[in-house]
Amino acid sequence: MTENKDLRKNLKKVDEEVSALKAKLDKLNESKEAWFEKKTNIGKLIEEKIKEVKELKSKRNELTNNVRELKKERDSLNKKISEKVKDIVKKKEDLPKDVESPKKIQAKLSALEFKLETEPMSFDKEQKVMKTIKSMRNELKKSLGSNEEQKEYQEKSKEADNLKTKANTIHKDLKEKASTSQELHEKFISESKEIDELKKQEEEAYNKFFNFKKEFNELNNLLKDKVKSLREVRKQASPKTSKISKKKTETLLKEKAKTVEEKVKNKEKLTTEDLLILQRKSEKDLD
Repeated sequence: MTENKDLRKNLKKVDEEVSALKAKLDKLNESKEAWFEKKTNIGKLIEEKIKEVKELKSKRNELTNNVRELKKERDSLNKKISEKVKDIVKKKEDLPKDVESPKKIQAKLSALEFKLETEPMSFDKEQKVMKTIKSMRNELKKSLGSNEEQKEYQEKSKEADNLKTKANTIHKDLKEKASTSQELHEKFISESKEIDELKKQEEEAYNKFFNFKKEFNELNNLLKDKVKSLREVRKQASPKTSKISKKKTETLLKEKAKTVEEKVKNKEKLTTEDLLILQRKSEKDLD
């Protein structure tokens, strides 16, 4: 009688220990899965960030190459402009000073020639007019040459202005691209630092998961031992009904196993109790 009483007492104690271990195991499992989920989510975020950083780097490098090419083109134009300006200054210095326009000289020359042809004059006066006409013809040639030089000077000035306009346009484009490239570079640095920080968080989450998993496995092994002890105590407490209880337990296990298998099929979250049922069924199948 006393022996049965002690067995029932021991049965109750082991049963309570098993229930306590299951409850603790459930909490550990929740913590373990929560940290695993966090690690997975951080990993996905890192992948997205790495993709963004690669795109940023590609765009930044493309703009940097554009800026480099634009600088070469701008510097080449500035060199041409400098050469043009030197040539223009020299042309300006070589232009004849105080030379009348060919149009005015031609008008005066025509008037003198008309006068020589139509007005009666003395021989001396006629010689003077002819001398003046000759001088004006020379002046006209000089003025016409000066006019050509003036046109050439104006043409070179126009070319220099066009080059300056092109160089200014390139410089403006260069500044915009350089500014955008710098912005992308700063964002690239910022995103890279963020990735490094996320990797630290991912490692921390993995370590937490690993520690909880280790503790979970240790506790699960302890629970298996306790469940085994519980079975032994139950057999001792009820030897006559052990066969019937065993049959009922097997039937109940099969029913619960079906329910758990349905959960697995539907990808539902499993509890510690569910995991134990699958484990017991697996052990049973091996027996």
